This record gives sequence, structure tokens and C-alpha cells, in this order.
Amino acid sequence: MQVRLLLERLRRAGFLTVDRNGASLTQAGRGNYAPLLRAIKTVRRLGLPALIAGPVTLAALVAHQATRPVWWYRDQAIREGATALILLRYVGEAWCFLHAAERLGIQNPLDERVIEEAFPMGDDGNVLAIVSAPDRKRAGAGLWRVINEIILLNRHRLLGSLS
Repeated sequence: MQVRLLLERLRRAGFLTVDRNGASLTQAGRGNYAPLLRAIKTVRRLGLPALIAGPVTLAALVAHQATRPVWWYRDQAIREGATALILLRYVGEAWCFLHAAERLGIQNPLDERVIEEAFPMGDDGNVLAIVSAPDRKRAGAGLWRVINEIILLNRHRLLGSLS
């Protein structure tokens, strides 16, 4: 019901069209939500030698700060069926665990190499969300939930203008 109400608000505001095929952003909607879409730099499957916590691991590079504790984001991913979440932040040309600010390569040099090859375009402050799950559907649901929560502040700012 919440999704339906939100879609209706977006439609009334002129940001969305709804037809038999689903919902699509209008030109105004694309313009309004482009900053959020640009915040998601890359999403891809990832094979980590040591940090793997399920058969499928997906990762997303997000140009935003994670403002809540890591455990909170982990709980969001697990509610979607994921088995694990790792959040890293790019700091001074290295990926560091968000919760401890420790460089990933100190404990997991092989995983650090895999991540650096998969995500070579890190900028200071970027967050890398890594979600593992038993299957791609649950890994994807967990990852997109975490992405959504990371960019939540900007989303609320944009949606607040619809009220």
C-alpha cells in the first residue's frame, strides 16, 4: 500500500507515468531524481576469496556517506534475505572497513586486490556496500535496500517537496 501511495504522489507531481507496462519517470522526474541515480556509480557481482558469506555476492559503489551504524544497514540487508553485509569507505587511496576505519588489505590482501580491480574509480568518502546471500534475488534485494538507505537523506529531501 505504501508503494502505491508513493507512486500516486509521484504521478500527481508530474514525476511519473503509470500504464499497463509499469511506472516510468517523466522528463521532470528524471531531472529531479538524476542526482540520486548518479550517486550509484557501479553495481556488480563480486567474488571474494576470504570475505565471502554466501554463494552470491553483489557490490555497489555509492558516492554518498553512510550516516547510520554499520549494524543498522546489515539488519536492513538481512531483512531482505541476505546473509552478510560489509561496508567499506575509500580513504586516502585505500578501502577501509567503515566500522573500524582499518584498511581492508591489512587483514584481507587478496580481497583488497579483487575489490580494487572491480572498483578502480574510488574517490575519498565513497562507500562500497557488499552483500552476500544464498541467491541473486536475495543478494540484489539486500543490496538495493542498503543503497536506498544510504541515499535516504537526499531522497527525503526530494520527496519532501511532494508533500
